[in-house]
Amino acid sequence: MADFTFKVNGVEIYTDHESLLAKEILKLAKEKGAIPGNPEDYILQGDKGKYAGNDRVNLKEDNLFIAIPDKPTQVA
Repeated sequence: MADFTFKVNGVEIYTDHESLLAKEILKLAKEKGAIPGNPEDYILQGDKGKYAGNDRVNLKEDNLFIAIPDKPTQVA
């Protein structure tokens, strides 16, 4: 089985799945230190569009992402 590589905020992450849900990508990004806070508080911006929650992402078509906070930023 082929390995698939993708990046979130410049951090390279590997998976053996050709497609993942946006929330799964964000969870992996959190584990790798690519995003602070809760993965549920982010959406992914890729070349093909935005992904959130249960949106399925084909990593052969889109594999470079920026995680964008989806909740209002808390101000002290």
